[in-house]
Amino acid sequence: MQTGFKEVLGRWRVRPLQFAILMTLSGAGEASQQQLCQVLGIDSGNMVELVDGLETLGYARRRRDPDDRRRYLLALTEPGRTAFAAMTEAVEDYTVRFLEPLGQAEQAALVAALAKLFATTPEGRRMTWRPDSDRTVQR
Repeated sequence: MQTGFKEVLGRWRVRPLQFAILMTLSGAGEASQQQLCQVLGIDSGNMVELVDGLETLGYARRRRDPDDRRRYLLALTEPGRTAFAAMTEAVEDYTVRFLEPLGQAEQAALVAALAKLFATTPEGRRMTWRPDSDRTVQR
């Protein structure tokens, strides 16, 4: 599954952690790199490289925080929003194809079991899964 996910994102030259950043920014509007590090559990040194890549692709931009000139806020650009929507659709299509051999009940059981396991990981403890929406929200 992970290999296919990486291949899908590769069409946009985006890595999985960059996709997670885009997803977070899509929901939050904007965030500091420090906030993204905390929410996503990404090391600050790695975050700089990931954000630089998103800026190079034109998907995100940094701007000085008007309330604290020492830090930068990161937000999606219009091309970034467009690309993220296309990536999300492609990932969802891939997931549907991947799960296709399973029936509806098997798919639901698999998703529920994986969500339960994910909740025990450091990443999962930072997020809350909302089964009614098939989405996660940051704590």
